[in-house]
Amino acid sequence: MKRIITYLLPALLAFSSCRKDNNDSVFPGTTDERINKTLSEYQTALEGAQFGWNARLTTAAGSIYNFHFSFNNANRVLMFGDIDTLTASERKESSYRLKALQQPALIFDTYSYLHILADPDGSVNGGTPGEGLNSDFEFSLDSLAADSIKLTGRFKGSKLVLKRSTQQDLQTWQNGQWKNVLLFEDLSARILNYFKRLHYGATQYEIQVNKTERTVTFTWRDGAGTAHQHTTGYVVNNTGIQLTNPLVNGASTINSFSNFSWNAGASAFTMNVNGATPSTIAGAIAPVVLDVQAPSRWWNFVAQQDSYWATLNGFHVNGVDDAFKLHDISNFMFLVFWPRFGDAGGGLIYDLAGWVYNSGGTASIEFGAAFEPPTFTNGKVIFSWLGTLGDVPPEAEDPYVNTAIQWSDPLGYYLVQTSPTTYDMVSARDAKAWITWEY
Repeated sequence: MKRIITYLLPALLAFSSCRKDNNDSVFPGTTDERINKTLSEYQTALEGAQFGWNARLTTAAGSIYNFHFSFNNANRVLMFGDIDTLTASERKESSYRLKALQQPALIFDTYSYLHILADPDGSVNGGTPGEGLNSDFEFSLDSLAADSIKLTGRFKGSKLVLKRSTQQDLQTWQNGQWKNVLLFEDLSARILNYFKRLHYGATQYEIQVNKTERTVTFTWRDGAGTAHQHTTGYVVNNTGIQLTNPLVNGASTINSFSNFSWNAGASAFTMNVNGATPSTIAGAIAPVVLDVQAPSRWWNFVAQQDSYWATLNGFHVNGVDDAFKLHDISNFMFLVFWPRFGDAGGGLIYDLAGWVYNSGGTASIEFGAAFEPPTFTNGKVIFSWLGTLGDVPPEAEDPYVNTAIQWSDPLGYYLVQTSPTTYDMVSARDAKAWITWEY
């Protein structure tokens, strides 16, 4: 070992001596000069695209959104986005700046369509409170090529790729093609039934679109009567919807939807499946696959824990959230359903639809509708009104009565389990009224 060190030491000294004598910098110019040169190159590229930039944003949660940006040399940017039909059709102007942070960065510094996805207020974008949709509006500039720019979100790590746009690309936004494609995400606003039915070939598929997560779920029965369910992400483009994981049902495959139109007379969407086959999506009053045990499973889940289900908005009816205007009541917080809440005498244990108020900073049940133990039959739950617990204030009289009447519909409700701790309670009369329950 000593011999090796002896031989290496002169060589190391020689190398060190060479480095000491070499005062030339590896990089030309000062650090500030190099950064300013890089920012100038990006600025020239951004504003130099005659027809702007096509942009694809992949959020940290994996959802994909498309934008079109047109930058000028006065730090203004015009944009479209495929968040919804409004953002896809109305071009919005905001500001941007290029700045040297830990590395060169592109910052959209006034509220824009990008900010909608990043907004931590879940009511803005349907995302998680405090998180939004896990996206960004400040991006580190990763690379610049002749016709593309790659960026990474500075806080959430979302990915943004810009590609130079053609005149035709810009026109697809301006002439409403993107807006028309987003009719696919407008199913719930136009079809008032909870259940939506896709007719394709000899099969009827129940279809549920989650536009917040950009997923679509198909439920169906095959020729032998076996139930199936398939959930996949989807990507929007200027011609239609592409499924990231195609649905396969025997010899039949669904890859995409395109050429959307709304038939108001039939209350149905028409479209092409896989680019060619005409199909429709219309409302239905019952599920394709009935979960017969869901109602009792829903009731028992909280009854066994002496706990309750909660809903913020009460009933959604005929396309209207909070249809009975619960949140017009001062200090109202939410509605609960509490099985086996109390003893009505004679051995009758009643359930309660309780109205929870903010009472001096404490959530408390002020009054409620008492129901007899429910009946479970044919995959439905049926409630029978027993009476009113407590005193209903005058301002809550109409919301309370309307809610109790809807709840007591003798045709009852289907229960659709949407997660381990959430259910939708859907009217069996016409599927146009429902409550979303959370635990």
